Amino acid sequence: MPIVSEEYKEEKKEQILDSAFECFAKKGFQTATMDDIVAHCGMSKGAIYNYFSSKEEIYLDLLTRATDKNFAQYHKHFAKHRTASSKMDYLFNAYLSANPIDRNRLEYIVVFYEFNLHSTRDPDLLQQLHERKRKLVTLVNDIIQEGQQLGEFKSNIPSQLYAERFWTIIDGVNLHAVYDDFPYYDVLRELKEMYLDELKSE
Repeated sequence: MPIVSEEYKEEKKEQILDSAFECFAKKGFQTATMDDIVAHCGMSKGAIYNYFSSKEEIYLDLLTRATDKNFAQYHKHFAKHRTASSKMDYLFNAYLSANPIDRNRLEYIVVFYEFNLHSTRDPDLLQQLHERKRKLVTLVNDIIQEGQQLGEFKSNIPSQLYAERFWTIIDGVNLHAVYDDFPYYDVLRELKEMYLDELKSE
């Protein structure tokens, strides 16, 4: 039996992941099936099951890769910022620089929130999403606590709560971005200003 290289395996996984996402975006996560992914991918069902046991596992891999990519980008940019304030400014600007009507971005958002709702019926999936969310909250919480230690942010601000609030803001504008008339940039700029004003020491 020929030896399959890791590079080959990764290429096949990428092929499956790309096909699966297109199926999820087109038909919806719950409606799309493994058979749809097989048909789109052009690989046999057995070959796909060598890599993934379910569409849930496929989506979690997609989500993990996207999260790891974002974290790498965040930390790369954080290394360029000397203050906690500038790090928070960068995080907001990362979303202000996004195109809210970009087709690929909207598809990702719809599939992401659809999967979140789907996971509420599966404790194991929900736990895995919760672990991802905890990492995101910790990312912002650490920045806020750094700002408090440096005297940039109010010391009496509950950092964990404000970290949760940050991602609630981002979730809210992302969800509303599916509406054509939603003023994405205006809303996010105002929320950013309000949020940072609440954090900053007087």
